[in-house]
Amino acid sequence: MFLKRPELFHGQSIKRPFFEGWYHKMSCVNGESIVIIPGIYRSGVSDNETAFLMLYQGSNGQVDYIAYDVNEFECNPKSYELQLGNNFFSLNKLSLNFQNERVKVYGDITANNLKPWPVNLLERGCMGWYGYVPTMECFHGILSMDHDLDGTLAINDNEINFNKGHGYIEKDWGRNFPKDWIWAQSNYFGNSKISVSVSLATIPWKNYEFSGFIIGIQHDDKLYRFTTYNFSKIVKIELNNQNLKWHLKKGVFELELEISSGKKSGLLYAPDKIDMVPKVQEYLDGSISIVLKKNNNLIINQSTNRAAVEIVGRTDQLIKNVGV
Repeated sequence: MFLKRPELFHGQSIKRPFFEGWYHKMSCVNGESIVIIPGIYRSGVSDNETAFLMLYQGSNGQVDYIAYDVNEFECNPKSYELQLGNNFFSLNKLSLNFQNERVKVYGDITANNLKPWPVNLLERGCMGWYGYVPTMECFHGILSMDHDLDGTLAINDNEINFNKGHGYIEKDWGRNFPKDWIWAQSNYFGNSKISVSVSLATIPWKNYEFSGFIIGIQHDDKLYRFTTYNFSKIVKIELNNQNLKWHLKKGVFELELEISSGKKSGLLYAPDKIDMVPKVQEYLDGSISIVLKKNNNLIINQSTNRAAVEIVGRTDQLIKNVGV
């Protein structure tokens, strides 16, 4: 039996359409965050293909998309070691050196004490057995729920210090993004060592569709999982005015989440029929509150207003398809 390692590059074949991107979110001690996304895209209706790099600055909502020739995209087939132009990406290091007409970025960031979602014979990553279904349109991997950062980045005349900051890494690859989804992530909960990743998305399945979910709560060295495939039960879920309230149970564990979008957003690029286009509104000042209990005994009761949040597509249908 083989294991699919989500951090690896999955696009060695010439299949179209195809996209793949690694999402690096890095937060300073004060919670200020930036997002760096390297990736590659191939259209399914034309011969267009491109490599790319995105920078999203949470402080001002600015998103910069820089296209590269696919020949400048070189990824080690046996590990996540990606050279994109003058930039290098891996799980443990980012070395950046790029610019366009309004931004110039230079610096090195190292990551230590990574906490990936386990990938082994008993647990095949955050998608569970769904990650082995070849007809899935989008695959998802969580490469590190939380890790320690060290280093600085110079963005134009502003130097950002990430020493003692926290990072998060995930990735997506496949034919296309889901039609609809709600996603939220944060590892900034004051002095508490907590990281949360939440996703709810429309999953096409044969001749119908359903809403699948993946929730991970990293608390110190323990990862609590609430997912569709591990038979977690949704007690209640409702979305009103960009505010999601979600109550779940899994065995002796009970989780209550409240997620809200923020005030300042950036428009991230995503795969479309012919090219990567700006269409995903993401906030880096959203909010998440978490209440986690075991046998009705409180484990976590924390909140943050430094969360990444996306609420995209037919959200009414997304909630309806949960089937509560």
